[in-house]
Amino acid sequence: MKTQHFSANRITAIAALCMGLLSAHVSAQTIGTGSTLMRDVMTSWTAQYGSASGGARYEPSGSSAGVTQAREGTVDFGVTDVPLTAAALQQANLRQMPLAAAAVAVIVNLPELGGKPIKLTGDILGDIFTGGITQWNHSQILAANPGLPLPNRGIVPIWRADGSGQSYVFSTYISRGNSKWRRAIGGTNNLSQLAGRSVRGGAALLDAVRATPGAIGYDSLGAAQRAGLGIAELRNAADRFVAPNAASINEALSQAKWSADSLSADLDGSAGAGSYPMSAVTYAVISGTRKGGVNPVPFLKAAVASGDAQVSQAGLIPLPATAKNMANQIK
Repeated sequence: MKTQHFSANRITAIAALCMGLLSAHVSAQTIGTGSTLMRDVMTSWTAQYGSASGGARYEPSGSSAGVTQAREGTVDFGVTDVPLTAAALQQANLRQMPLAAAAVAVIVNLPELGGKPIKLTGDILGDIFTGGITQWNHSQILAANPGLPLPNRGIVPIWRADGSGQSYVFSTYISRGNSKWRRAIGGTNNLSQLAGRSVRGGAALLDAVRATPGAIGYDSLGAAQRAGLGIAELRNAADRFVAPNAASINEALSQAKWSADSLSADLDGSAGAGSYPMSAVTYAVISGTRKGGVNPVPFLKAAVASGDAQVSQAGLIPLPATAKNMANQIK
């Protein structure tokens, strides 16, 4: 049996080749970033369906960062809770694909309620987050909640200071019910100079509300449920107070108008009697400019087609058949 002896130069060459192959494998991953609302779904999806495109990884950085990085071509796809228009997609050389439906929940830390849900409106929320209502037993909140044991406790509003699609859904809902908010703030990803405290990221907001008796904030329904915080019922366009759940989100989806140009849903003010008014659809925006990037469409298609269980487990809602058919059209 012959023993092979390798020169130092040959060993170096073999090591360089191995490193090159490893680097090529890593660079072949589909890379995405964006919506924190989708963080749990994407963790499951990348593990289970990433092999469809040679592996995938996802960083929950916020919707604004997801769109920006997709537009700049530093990732293969971004995820946003705020759909882009057809004109914006064309200008930025992006494609858009619906991924899942969700709800933004208003969360409160009021142990005095003993688990009973509080009812809130866009008008009340607007005044709370701009400092007009500062106590939980304010007359407007009492009027919306007859018989609920609201405490004489100060309100601590907590909101996202980073660019967040959840902030957009939240602020858009308030705009429909609070004229002062509509004129001064409107629907926006980027909230600033509100009452209370600002944090960066959904996890930080949950932690802050959980640690602060009297606090109010907002995050994805699934995250709020796992945190064990109180979840408000919100008044919808049909003048009904509705809790976020699969049935109320699906009813909002059933009222949505889908755009064939941008593959997006218009959920603004869905008027079904049982529609939850802070329902949303999340989207992947797919970069057409990333140099050396990987086409994320095989991964995203596989996840949307087969990943309903992971969506439901995270507290989100799988897309209806109409939207799944739209997603399958992406090339």
